[in-house]
Order: sequence, then structure tokens, then C-alpha cells
Amino acid sequence: MTTKPSMLQTPVASPAVILEGLRLLGHADIRWLVIIPTLLNLILFSAATWFAAAWVSGWLNWLIASVPEWLEWLVWIIWLLFALLALVVYSFTFTLFANLIGSPFYGIIAERVIALERNESEVDKTQISTSALLAIAWGSFCRELQIIAYMLPRTLGIALLTVMISFVPVINILAPLIASSWAAWSLALQYLDYPADSDKLSFAEVRQRAGKQRLLSLSFGLSALLAAAIPLVNLLLLPATVIGGTLLWCRQYREV
Repeated sequence: MTTKPSMLQTPVASPAVILEGLRLLGHADIRWLVIIPTLLNLILFSAATWFAAAWVSGWLNWLIASVPEWLEWLVWIIWLLFALLALVVYSFTFTLFANLIGSPFYGIIAERVIALERNESEVDKTQISTSALLAIAWGSFCRELQIIAYMLPRTLGIALLTVMISFVPVINILAPLIASSWAAWSLALQYLDYPADSDKLSFAEVRQRAGKQRLLSLSFGLSALLAAAIPLVNLLLLPATVIGGTLLWCRQYREV
């Protein structure tokens, strides 16, 4: 696999590496690792989409019924802002749970992509024992729980802030921006952590390196957020984003 360092010098590379990851899903060393988490995420996607649709519909019906006629013009502005906020929440929540389910497989995918990116020999890759793969899978799951422990209290704080300002005229336009910025940062850390864990780096080191290239990190996280928001396609874009994050780590973050 050849790298493209010139392309990766700008945040424009963020969606490019996800597309590159999408093309690599059919690689012989990777494709079998995608099937099981994709099937599990299909069940999660169906449940999450039904719940989100019911919740948004109920909230909007309440909003329209509560606003006096002379303020009906404002309802559509609030509806648009709320729809954007709901899309961010939906994408972030779906990705969080999908990655928890898929983390045992995604950790192994990251290992395989690193081997491909660094031109390690086929002998090195095929000699990995079943017990070693299970150890990687378990370590990735435990690491995912650590990331969730980092994100959860901060996400609740951001959620409370966005809900509060959503009802304040003019300022409420900041609500989707604040939520999407935090979601982008969180997802960037999550996807960069898979290869970092393979390189035996702590989550604190991942945050430090991502912070040194914050614009690129946020751009990649936003690309991951948008990928997670595309119905059905997101089932394949999630593992593709794992691969993209691994490629980005190898090319931009490993030596930071």
C-alpha cells in the first residue's frame, strides 16, 4: 500500500481516507472481520432509527401544539435547528454503541491495516494465533469502555448546555455547532485509538497527539459523524472509518 503524504497535509484528506477504507473492506485480510459487526449493527440501526423517529415526531408535535399562532413562523426555525441537533445526537449515539459492539473486531482490523500500511510480511500476519486475536479483541473492548468513561460525563454536560441554549433566541443557533464539534472530537479520538492501542500507546497520549493537530482531528471526526448519519450506508462506513482512522494514524499521528 502506498501512502499519499501530500494529500494528508490538509483536513481535506479526512473523507479521502474513509473512502480509501471503504475500498479496502474487500481485502482478504479484512473482509471476514466486517461481516459479524455489520449484521449486529443492522439490528442496532433498525432499533435506533425507529426510536429516534418516534422521539423527534413526538417532540415536534408537542412544540407545534404549544406555540401560539402568531409565533408559528418561529416553529420552523426551531424545527430546523432541532433537526440538525437530533441528527448529530443520532449519529453520535449510534456510532458510540456500534463501536462498542464492533470493537473486538475493529481492533483486529486496525492490526491488519497497520500491517498492510507498514508493509509487514504475510508470514508475520498469518502466524498470529487464535489466542492472540482473542487477546486483541478483548483488549479493544476494554479500551472502548475506557473511552466511553471519558466521553460520557462530558457528553452529558454538552447535552445539558445545548438543551439550555436551544430555547434562547439567536444563541440557539450555536446548539448544533457545539454538539457537532464535541461529537467530531470524540469520534476522532475513538477511531484514532484503535491503531494507537495497537502501537501500545495510552488513551491520554492519543488525546495529546490529536490535540497537536486539532484541525485535522476535528475534520476527520466530522467526516466520521457525517458517515454515521447516512442510513444503511453507515453500516459499511463504520468499519471503513476504522480503516481510515488507522491510515491517518500511520501517516500523520504516529510520529507526532
